[in-house]
Amino acid sequence: MSRPGYIFLTCPDAELLHGRIAEILDSNNASDFEKKVYWADDELPSTFWDDLTLQTLFGSSKAIILRRAHTLKVATWKVLDKALSALSDSSFLFLCLEGAWTKKSAPIPAVLKKQKCWKYAEKQNWVWQSAGLDEKSITGFINQWSARTSILMDNSVKQALTKALPKDARAAKLELDKLELATGPEKKLLMGHLDMIAFSEDMNFFEFMNSMSQGGDTIEIWRRVLTNHMEKDSMIFMLTASLTREARNLWMMLHGEESSVGLPPFVKKQKKALAQRLGPARIAKIFDIVLEAEIGIKTGSRRPEQALELFVAALTSLFAVPQSNRRR
Repeated sequence: MSRPGYIFLTCPDAELLHGRIAEILDSNNASDFEKKVYWADDELPSTFWDDLTLQTLFGSSKAIILRRAHTLKVATWKVLDKALSALSDSSFLFLCLEGAWTKKSAPIPAVLKKQKCWKYAEKQNWVWQSAGLDEKSITGFINQWSARTSILMDNSVKQALTKALPKDARAAKLELDKLELATGPEKKLLMGHLDMIAFSEDMNFFEFMNSMSQGGDTIEIWRRVLTNHMEKDSMIFMLTASLTREARNLWMMLHGEESSVGLPPFVKKQKKALAQRLGPARIAKIFDIVLEAEIGIKTGSRRPEQALELFVAALTSLFAVPQSNRRR
């Protein structure tokens, strides 16, 4: 076949994966392929294996997308490796490795590196890798949006936009959609338009927890966090990711691991004071609250808006201080 039979996509950002798959399908004249999505977290059904190797009755083609393939077990990788050698000409497989990047290199499972399918994919350049959006890559993300929408902006505005946008592609896309509407027929993005961006992944969760733990105005604090974000399924994962990073830093500082936290000395001093005020029990509870919210959504037992409401209520209760200690 002239197109690849399968492609590995290594990226922790689901929106970037979605966009890249669409680009690959389009460039291979496969945009009309029937899309079949499977999740590696679950046991792969027989239909998955049939889609890989069997020709459809009417000869139609399929784009088979295996999400979270990095979670596959060793035995499954070995079976999949053999199945790919007998891949149907009508099947186009996308294997999404969505593990978080902890180093500069992509987190490829050790068992996968030993499989023939991976070695062959590397040789054929059937591998796409992206660590997700950061201060550097988000510039390209903005440039693509600007070119697609014909929206112009000064360099100073572009620099400010790179810092203001959340480093989550879906959330960033939602913010850019709002900005596109705001520019109107002039198609000129101005610095004032950036005030519409209500949330950034780099939101100061230290300030958030510090204010909550000292009895700040709960309603006002949460208003600043939640304003204008109706896409709650995307938003809650941004919140949990940011809060987990902050809680991890506080935990390390509470246990004498300041050297592992890359922050200026004066910031470390402030955060250590917060860590001591919260104490180990409350910091540990943050991880439980985050885990409960994410599991609720991923298992389908809770809708995103339900998980968000419980998440807010649990954190508000966790950080509550006695009335006599509240700010006056």
